[in-house]
Amino acid sequence: MLLAWREICKSAGMLTDRIEFISAYCDRWCERCAFTNRCSTFAVTAAESMCDGDIGAAIELALGRPRRVEPAREPAPVERLLDQMGDVTVPDREMAAFRKAQQARRARIDREPISQIAQTFTRRAVDWLQAHREPLLPGADPVLREALAVAGWDACLVAAKIHRALSGRDAARRGEMPGHPVQNDWNGSAKVALISLARSESAWRVIDRVTEGQPGVHEGAAVLADAVGHLRRRIESEFPKAMAFIRPGFDG
Repeated sequence: MLLAWREICKSAGMLTDRIEFISAYCDRWCERCAFTNRCSTFAVTAAESMCDGDIGAAIELALGRPRRVEPAREPAPVERLLDQMGDVTVPDREMAAFRKAQQARRARIDREPISQIAQTFTRRAVDWLQAHREPLLPGADPVLREALAVAGWDACLVAAKIHRALSGRDAARRGEMPGHPVQNDWNGSAKVALISLARSESAWRVIDRVTEGQPGVHEGAAVLADAVGHLRRRIESEFPKAMAFIRPGFDG
């Protein structure tokens, strides 16, 4: 789909200097990103709020108006493809089979130990932050504030990225998703998870150290610091090539 969208933009004269697919392997923390001016997803999201949710208008505002196409010319291959796709209907039986396969994949992933660890970490981290973040903030120094911000941002992100990595690997193992040995979606997703886990572990270590001597607060932070470190090592073992994946923009 992303490649098809690029061809549409190219044929319509809508390409810019933005980095292709940069948002596919980022942590979505746009406020801290140095590449928002080169990210189509950020541009369209920002434009959508100005266009009352009209995604078509937002794309035009963010990416530009397609140049006028002379009717006499031969349709470009991508236009012919889109015309053909518009006439395609998927039989109900095939859609039912697709949904069944997706449900089976989700069930397999949910049974994966690493998925269960990630979900448990997310629940425990969210619960701890809901209970203790606000009481800690008034007297927090910049280091603790930063640690709480990172821990809060990554609490749910890592589980989502791990799920995507496991899903892609599952599809590849069944021959449903061909890909490069390193430059593939599951390695890219796992790399984002690993980067977030590393900074999250550092954040929880800070919280652990700062809350030492606070019964009921420190113990939970210490457990979460150990848990996120354990999860990071498991991901490194499960996806040994993940850190070799080159993320567009971020890694050159």
